[in-house]
Amino acid sequence: MEMRNVEISALRTLRSGFLYLLVAVIVGVVAALAGLLSIIAALGFMPAAPHGPSAFAGVVGAVVLLLVLSLVAVGIVLYAIFGKIRPGMRQLSEVDSGFRICYTGTTLMLVGLAILVLGLIVLVAVFAAAGFSPEALRGTVVSGLILALGVLLIGGIIAFIGDILTFVVGAFKLHGKYQNSLYMAAGILFVVDIALLLVGFSGILTLVGYILMYIALGDTINKLSTAAATPAQA
Repeated sequence: MEMRNVEISALRTLRSGFLYLLVAVIVGVVAALAGLLSIIAALGFMPAAPHGPSAFAGVVGAVVLLLVLSLVAVGIVLYAIFGKIRPGMRQLSEVDSGFRICYTGTTLMLVGLAILVLGLIVLVAVFAAAGFSPEALRGTVVSGLILALGVLLIGGIIAFIGDILTFVVGAFKLHGKYQNSLYMAAGILFVVDIALLLVGFSGILTLVGYILMYIALGDTINKLSTAAATPAQA
């Protein structure tokens, strides 16, 4: 019974993680729409749009709004992955060791993110050393730029592999354990979206996958909770 409680707790944690991911997507869409409409209005493409300095101030305000909402969305995503999905996979791996690879995936995502941040710091340092002047981008500065881009590439690849292990492999393993077809459908959507990423069009199918995962996890939690309560009623 104790392991069943751990299992249910793990699935609830995972489900809340996917809920936060959905909220992050909504915030990101609102940020994009609000920023775009604000910029259009400020530039004078709407009938009552202001002109001159006020238009410039409007553009700046729109950009600031876009950045703030985007940062909020990124913060929610980070919390969803490392505050919910990662602990959920860790708990689930205590019940079924097959999910350890999914927990490892979240670790790779964390390592990849840290490397990406390091790469960005190096990149900023390179441009600062160059004085933002093309004439200065020579010798060691060029080497530093190549190094920074290389670090960013490595970090991105590691995070990408971690994403596959966490979401794609995780969805298929959940389907294998709980036999809910929605997990399989979500995993397939994640795979197709990764393929679409290679041609520059991605995101929509992953969103649908998040929704399916949220629904499937809720169904699995209800079934396990009912099964756990049945002996107590007998």
